[in-house]
Formats: sequence, structure tokens, C-alpha cells
Amino acid sequence: MTTRWREQQLGEMIAQSSRYVAWSRLPFFVPLFMAGQNPSADYFHREWFDALLGVYLVWSLARLVWVYRRPVTSVGSAVAALVVDLLIITGLAVTAGGQDSPVRYAYFIWPLASVLWQMPRMTAALGVVCMAAYAAMSLPHLLADNEEESWPVVVDEVYVLWIMGVCTLIAMLLGRRTRTVSDLLDTRELLLDDALAAETRERADLADALHDGAVQTLLAALHDLEEVEEVEAGSGPEGGSAALRRAQTEVRRTVTEMREIIFDLHPQILAAAGLAAALEAAGERFARRGGFTVHYDLRLPGRVGHEALLYSAARELLSNVVKHAHASQVWIRLAVDVDETVLTVRDDGTGFDPGVVQRRLKEGHIGLASHYVRVESAGGRFSVDSGPDGTTAEVRLPSEAAPGARPTSAP
Repeated sequence: MTTRWREQQLGEMIAQSSRYVAWSRLPFFVPLFMAGQNPSADYFHREWFDALLGVYLVWSLARLVWVYRRPVTSVGSAVAALVVDLLIITGLAVTAGGQDSPVRYAYFIWPLASVLWQMPRMTAALGVVCMAAYAAMSLPHLLADNEEESWPVVVDEVYVLWIMGVCTLIAMLLGRRTRTVSDLLDTRELLLDDALAAETRERADLADALHDGAVQTLLAALHDLEEVEEVEAGSGPEGGSAALRRAQTEVRRTVTEMREIIFDLHPQILAAAGLAAALEAAGERFARRGGFTVHYDLRLPGRVGHEALLYSAARELLSNVVKHAHASQVWIRLAVDVDETVLTVRDDGTGFDPGVVQRRLKEGHIGLASHYVRVESAGGRFSVDSGPDGTTAEVRLPSEAAPGARPTSAP
């Protein structure tokens, strides 16, 4: 997979993890609130504690809204948010009695949030920050001459250190698992590329063989039949001429069908005129087969990446409309959205359960299910929304082909 794709995946993972952490802040407000309801320390500052608790609640809600409106894709922003959490928690702990306050347990829990990013160094760094914040909060006890005052602080710091080590180990294992999955996806993509290339070659060879062999033989037979008809036109019986005409009709129909098959196998128009023209040609052919009307909205500035895969997906979707949808109207839309090419095929026919696609894929069936794997392996997305009023399928693929990718004709 390309470096750009990996960076995009990392950004999506950080954005998703930031949303999880943002949601976890809200229920964390409950134990912080309860910790201030029964203070055990003599120097509990109720006004400051309530004010900081309000700041924490406002911060949690604001952060939640922020991560959805502007997804966080950088590690720096995520770390900064966790540091703000620790600063507020430290203030709450100080105003609630310091080392004797139940608020101190937050230092034991908060490093767990960083595990979601699967970055061991980040988790370790946050653990060090937690230990430093806890030490700053417990500074009066550390400076006390009484060993009974300072020893619990040392014990708590050891606990935080242990939790930091465990969280770092978990983040390391999760990161290793993610890299293993990524390597497996890379291998699957290479195998898929090879399979698609082999399929394309086989289709092209079969199309050439049909065109140069069977079609030419049928055309020669048709020419012979026409010559026979001319010879018998003046003297032969009418029944014989009628039989010849029926034979000519059948041969012409067979030639037309074989040319349709050749076009399906290896559409030259895709390589010559581009994706938009190929989609129009395919749409008209499937419209004749299915008896529906096709509406086109093809806004493509030029050639894009993955044209063969987009055409193949469109052809499979239209084939399903012909076989199963019983539609009267079909809409095909093709456009570029930022750095993605978006293909949308919508019909007004009978819908189906999208879960069937995944089940058929697991059962080893090809067709639409296989296109899910092809699109996802190429760094794209394939979504289907189906209901009683029709089906809408959307395919999104990167507009630029991956570096080193081989241009191929449509499979």
C-alpha cells in the first residue's frame, strides 16, 4: 500500500481514538464529582474545586463537539488534550486535599486512554507526565519530614509506574497486531492485483480468439448463405429461400450476441475514449437487456486511476439490476470528490438485504461480493443502501493510481 494510504489510515485511527477518549471524559465526571462530596482532608477548598469541576465539564463537552466537527488526525493535538485533562485533574486533586483526596485515583486510570492510539512511546510519555503531575500535587507530603506523610506518595508513584509499564506493553502488542494485519492486507492487495491482471489477460485473449475465430467463421458462413440465396433467387423454391433467410437471421443474431460478449470481455472503448464513454455504452446495453431507462450524470474532468475497477463495478451493479431489481429507471453518476472518484448507481427497483453480500462472499460466491474486496483492497470504499423503493450503491476510489500501478483494461 502507498505511503499516502498508510498516513490516511493512521489519521483515521487517531480521529476515531480521539472520539472514544472524548466520550470517556463525560462519565469520568461522575467519580470526580463524587470525590468532592465527602472530603476527608482538612484543607478542602470547596469553591475552587467546584469551579474546576465546572471547567472540566465544559472542556469535556467542547472537546467532544470539536473532534466531530474537526477530526483530530495528529498525535500532537491528541497529546495536548490529554495534558489539559491532567492539568485540570491536578487542580482538582490539590483543591480536594492533595494526596489524601480520592481524586488521586485518576492518575492510575488516565494512562489507559492512551492505549487506544497503539503508540507505546506516547503511552510511556503520558505515564511520565502522570507521575510528574502526581508528584507536583503531592509536593507538600514529599517535603514533609514525617516519613508517614511521604511514604504513601512513593507507593502511589510505584503503582502509577507499574500501570504505565503495562499500558505501554499493551499499546506495543496492539501496534504489532495492527502492523501484522496491515502486512496481510498488503499481501492480499498484491495477490488481488495479480489475479486481476491474469483475469484481464485471459479475457483479452478470449475476446481476441472469439473475434478472430468464431465470429469470422460465422461471417464467412453468412456470406456463403447470401451467395446461395442469390443463386436460388430465380429458380429455387420459395420454401428453400425462406429457410435460407431464417438461417441468415440466426447467424446475424449469433454474430451480434458474440460481439456483445466480446465487448463485455474486453471493451476497447474504455482504453480509447475513457471511463465516461464506456459507462454510457455499458448503460445502453444493459438498458436494452433489462428494459429500463438510464439517466447519466458523468462529470469527469479527464482520466483517473482505477478506471478498470470502476467500470467493472458498474457493470456488475447494472447486471444485478437486470437480473434482480425489476427497475424502470436507473441513474448513473460519476464525479470527482476532492481526491476520490465517486461512482453511484441507483435504481427504483426492488431492494435486497446488503448483508447477503458479505454472506455470499464468505460462502465463496463471486460477483458483487468480490467487488467489495477489490475496491477495499485498492484503498476505496464500497457501500450499498437498499430498501423497498430501490437500491443505491456507491464506490469511492482514489482518483490517482498508486505509484507503480500497471494500467489495465477492464476485466
